Amino acid sequence: MQSTQNPTAPAADTDDQTVITPADILRGAARYLEIHGWIQASYYANHADPFPPACAIGAIGMAAHGRLMTIPTDHGTGVRDCRRAVDYLNSYLTDTGEIRPQSDDWDTTPATAFDWNDLDDQAAEDVVATLRAAADNYDRTHGGTR
Repeated sequence: MQSTQNPTAPAADTDDQTVITPADILRGAARYLEIHGWIQASYYANHADPFPPACAIGAIGMAAHGRLMTIPTDHGTGVRDCRRAVDYLNSYLTDTGEIRPQSDDWDTTPATAFDWNDLDDQAAEDVVATLRAAADNYDRTHGGTR
């Protein structure tokens, strides 16, 4: 039999050109928090658990990397997607006035999404809603959903 008579498919789809946007990562993070839980003051509640409760940034890391990364914005195969989503969330929170990176009033206005997550009056449902709102805003301002 000639090799051309029964061509084989590749083991993996190497032609996949799917583009992952910050909106995709932010929605994935929101869903992650709904399923696994939300925390403050740390990326993850327990590093021994493969899917621990997480803060907003930890959830973004889980959505970008597909697994727990000790510092999700610093290394790993999904670091680019993670950083883009965190940067967009920071931009969204700045635009909505929820953070003020240039503020002198650090006690009442958080400077980053990390600080915003840890506000005393922050709630899981608000974090999830904000992640989704930021994702929707990204889609509106960058040509819509696919």
